[in-house]
Amino acid sequence: MQQVIDYSVKLKFKNRRKAFILTSLLTFVSFFFSVFAAERTDLNKIKTALNKGVNISYLEIDIEPKLKAIAKAGFKTVRLPVAFDHYMADSYAELSGALIQKLHLIYSRCKQLNLNLVIVYHYGKLQNENLYAENDRIIRIWKQVIYSMQGYASNQLFFELYNEPTTDMDIWKSSITTIVRELRKADPERIFIIGGANYNGYNELLHMGRLSVDDGKLLYTFHFYEPYIFTHQGADWTAEKTFITGFPYPYKQNKMPGLYNAPANSSLAKDYERYPREANYSYLHQRIQYIYEEAKRLNLPLICTETGVINLADKKSRAAYLSNITSIMNEFSIPVILWDWDDKFAVMDNNKAIKQIRPWLKKD
Repeated sequence: MQQVIDYSVKLKFKNRRKAFILTSLLTFVSFFFSVFAAERTDLNKIKTALNKGVNISYLEIDIEPKLKAIAKAGFKTVRLPVAFDHYMADSYAELSGALIQKLHLIYSRCKQLNLNLVIVYHYGKLQNENLYAENDRIIRIWKQVIYSMQGYASNQLFFELYNEPTTDMDIWKSSITTIVRELRKADPERIFIIGGANYNGYNELLHMGRLSVDDGKLLYTFHFYEPYIFTHQGADWTAEKTFITGFPYPYKQNKMPGLYNAPANSSLAKDYERYPREANYSYLHQRIQYIYEEAKRLNLPLICTETGVINLADKKSRAAYLSNITSIMNEFSIPVILWDWDDKFAVMDNNKAIKQIRPWLKKD
């Protein structure tokens, strides 16, 4: 009889112990996911605040008047491309004191104007052949920026670690994983923005997927310039694809320029043939919806840090495209930073945002 009682007591003890362990485990899991959800909620709030942005160029000049005009126009975010390699105190990776001082002044002015600031590394030298050496150099460059700007609000200052990488996709994923891992040690709270290979292509971003080092403080960017033959018409840096101008948006057959003597198998001829299918609201909506749905499936918080139209396009077509693309991005809650304020893709006219994007700027 005593053995039966002892066994019953032991069984009850074991069951209670199992129940305690199970309860503790469930509590931990619940806590983990609540923290994760809170981080994602905070990130989503920050992501939303980055909407209504614009890129600015020419860091060398006094950009304070630009910042004032940008804030007055209703923009909330400024993306600042910085060619760090042009501002070296030595030939390897030491940034000049003048550049660091300039970045401080720009951030201070943005803060006064209630503008978010995204600093992005432009015109880097990363290639398939120099991966390890260049990774180290990129990390060293960013650490100087990080250490010099420590203490600046993580919900107002953002670092986009590398613009438009051109390496192979797998090489880029390895590279950016290393860069994020090392920089996170130096700046635990800052939101980093990263993109995919092929000039921040969205297909390459989706192929790359969520990084293993994603700690809930990464935003994933893509650039959107489709149809390229329209957005870059007449651009002198991609002459084979874009030397023809006069493309209408949306597509109108009677307004189309001639193809001239482009070879039948050229990129230009292929883009020209696709243009009637791609130069319309429906196509843009379908592409952005695809990007949004795939990114959601992969759990990638999205931002578009470049989209726009060259000023060689006619004003009516430019305005229609910008109105469409900002409206579509807004529908899918994708923050947009337009390229650019007052250079070749200018979205301002007489120091004001063109009227077709003003409704987007005024939306909550």
